[in-house]
Amino acid sequence: MPGCVSKALKQFQHEMPKIKQDAPYPSAKIIYGAKKQYATEKSKAPLLNAKEKKFIQKVCCKFLFLGRAVDSTLLCPISAVASQSSKPTKDTMAQTMQLLDYLASQEDAVITYNASEMILAAHSDASYLSEPEARSRAGGHFFLSSNAEIPPIMVPY
Repeated sequence: MPGCVSKALKQFQHEMPKIKQDAPYPSAKIIYGAKKQYATEKSKAPLLNAKEKKFIQKVCCKFLFLGRAVDSTLLCPISAVASQSSKPTKDTMAQTMQLLDYLASQEDAVITYNASEMILAAHSDASYLSEPEARSRAGGHFFLSSNAEIPPIMVPY
């Protein structure tokens, strides 16, 4: 889908960031040495108006297909922003702008398929305490392996 991102960035009137953005979404701060890591607190930033809310929803909608079809690095940040889009805050807008900066900074994603003797396998995983209000996340990935003895069911640790 060459040119898809640049067309969308023009639609959203988003300019190239001055500093390259290599993270599509802000990660939770790690507190080294702490015995417990807590979920990110719910934002106390002011709510956005209807126009800004619609902007965030349009960004999520525009890049969801790209994330599903080509660039899976977009799925987690889009999901996180979209889950806040019913009551977005200034922090949600900052996360959306970081996503747009990331898209502007990166080259177009490409997937190439070639015939081989490899086996298509899948792994899935879930997390908790990774979103405010103790929401959980589940995900998975497909990959190719040359190992013919991939176990059908992976037992957790």
